[in-house]
Amino acid sequence: MPGQVFIIKSLLVQNTIMLISLGLVTAFLAAGIVKKRPKQIGVALLWVGIVVWFFNSAYFGFSAVTVGPQGIRVDYGILSLQNDLLPIHSPWEVETAFSDIRKLKKVYAIKIGDRRSMRVRGADGRALLEGIGAAIDRWRGGP
Repeated sequence: MPGQVFIIKSLLVQNTIMLISLGLVTAFLAAGIVKKRPKQIGVALLWVGIVVWFFNSAYFGFSAVTVGPQGIRVDYGILSLQNDLLPIHSPWEVETAFSDIRKLKKVYAIKIGDRRSMRVRGADGRALLEGIGAAIDRWRGGP
């Protein structure tokens, strides 16, 4: 039986942002190599590192989850080194936080094991995250 896929944020949009960011920085790197400008090459390499670091940092959560018999697959996007298959018995919880500088809006994220998702707002977003948790419980045979 195939797994159940949940999309927290659009993975297509996320992958597009990742590839455009990497493409721009790589274009500057290629221009520096062609024009033989060591400073431009150095700055472009620094920016490549920053782009890859950002999309693999704690600021960036996973945006798609597949729950199935083999486990829980979390997908951060095409540039991420954090994509992983977690055991089906990984603990999960929906966390509540406040966004913004003024901390006025509630946001929600699901934490599965030690992995945290992208944050969502509103009752629909929270219901989606709780649906992911319910699917995990169903696949592991729990309540």
